[in-house]
Amino acid sequence: MEVIKGIPAFREICGSPLYLALGNFDGVHTGHQAIVAAAVRQAAAGRGKSAVLLFDPHPLQFLFPERPLALLLSLSDRVEMLGRAGIDYAVIHTFDSEFAVMEPEEFARRVLHNELAASGVIVGFNYSFGRGGRGSPDDLARFGRDMGFTVEIVPPVEKNGAPVASSRIRALLAMGKVEEAREMLGYSFYLRGTVVHGDGRGRALGFPTANLAAPAGIIRPGNGVYLTAVSLADEGNRLCYALTNIGQRPTFCKREPAVEVYLLDVQKNLYGQELKVFFLQKIREEKAFPGAVELAQQIKKDVERARRLIRRHLGQSKSFNS
Repeated sequence: MEVIKGIPAFREICGSPLYLALGNFDGVHTGHQAIVAAAVRQAAAGRGKSAVLLFDPHPLQFLFPERPLALLLSLSDRVEMLGRAGIDYAVIHTFDSEFAVMEPEEFARRVLHNELAASGVIVGFNYSFGRGGRGSPDDLARFGRDMGFTVEIVPPVEKNGAPVASSRIRALLAMGKVEEAREMLGYSFYLRGTVVHGDGRGRALGFPTANLAAPAGIIRPGNGVYLTAVSLADEGNRLCYALTNIGQRPTFCKREPAVEVYLLDVQKNLYGQELKVFFLQKIREEKAFPGAVELAQQIKKDVERARRLIRRHLGQSKSFNS
């Protein structure tokens, strides 16, 4: 997949019929995957190219800066995942005040028809666009008929009786329900970050941890201890199991949030390395212990439970990315 910065630059590159998927695609969850698959399918049938239009920053972050929005994936991770799904181009355009006040019909005519010259547009059932989100999929289909491009409205993908949505996934992760989030995402939620120096308390307890500097603006699962799988970038992304604690380390009266990763069967210096941590199952809530001895005893129990879960996980032959 080729990444293009800005709509004007894209038209200089792509001369083929264009089939464009629209949406924020935060999480690239199973609902998004259905939209992307439709765009790839249309491009193949029309002997053209498939593309997604991504706005940066996320429109909600621009429109409501006073309401912090924790995303499921960074922009780079979204692009990577969309490329694996078969999209030919990712067009990344700055969302600014000009786009914020653009009426729905103007967006369809100026951006989709004139600037991108889309042959087909693919959106989800709940897609909204234009000033104040006033435009609906039906409006887009009407504009398309007038302007000469087709519009496919992809029906919802449902889980547990309701459409899959990024907001539902965020709520599940906030509650630590990573297994339910996986069902909607189609893969295990992960955090990607660099290992930085901590205070060394894990090593003193006999359980040396890697302190992950997760990127700002990406959601973290709710506080607690999780069974995770870690991708080691310096070993060809080899996966190994780990215990990961998310929280504030109340036993030691800490206040700043932390992500601490304890590799179960690997001992190595991880400082400065990038890790990708997949969250498989919550083991327990974070809690304060009377002291270091009691905490170490609890961690031993956590490790034992984690190993039981790993045996079950291996028996079910689950993967993390799909």
